[in-house]
Amino acid sequence: MITPTDPDNVIQGILLSPNETRSVELKPCMDWPSDRTALQNHLKAQEIIVSILAMSNTADGGLIIVGVKKDTEGKYSLEGVKEESLATYDQDNIFEQVRSCGDPEPQFEVLNIAYESKNYIVFDVKSFAFTPIVSRNSKNLPKLDSGFMYIRTFKPESKKAVTPTDVRSIVDLSVEKELTAFSSRVQNLISNGQLLLPSQEQVQPNSKDNASFNEELEDLKNG
Repeated sequence: MITPTDPDNVIQGILLSPNETRSVELKPCMDWPSDRTALQNHLKAQEIIVSILAMSNTADGGLIIVGVKKDTEGKYSLEGVKEESLATYDQDNIFEQVRSCGDPEPQFEVLNIAYESKNYIVFDVKSFAFTPIVSRNSKNLPKLDSGFMYIRTFKPESKKAVTPTDVRSIVDLSVEKELTAFSSRVQNLISNGQLLLPSQEQVQPNSKDNASFNEELEDLKNG
């Protein structure tokens, strides 16, 4: 079983007032499937995998919390994850099952959060580094389509990016990450003295340069 830890301020805030958002998904208590066959028949676990892929393609990633029940009126209550169900959450097994469903592999943590005498399984999903996550379905999961980028919407829900707006949002995020990383590398080179910026005199041409340019321009005109 995953070692229990205390919640950080973000997770504690969600549990104090549970509600789903673009970056938060709540699931009732459930076992985690032990092998490929069990996973193929476990639709709730497949939904979590799809949401991990979708949250990976958002700017800030997201949190999936197992142990929060939704009633028929749409209200959430904290039921926690039962001890026998906690025992089914093996990190190595989960990492193998989930990471094989994305290219590049989605990055996330699986936490056992102890809060007010109950335990909750939390999938802490990280945003992609530079390359968006594309789905792979080598395990033949009914809830997962292969070769798509999944996204989170403000509805909130996890869905395939099929419209130009959906795809553009992921591409824009990827470009933004690349530019941020490039800017950081340049700043590091400058601060370490490995990259020298041109002086003001080097940037602005002097009168001699202007005269030479004008002479060459006249020669071209008269040629």
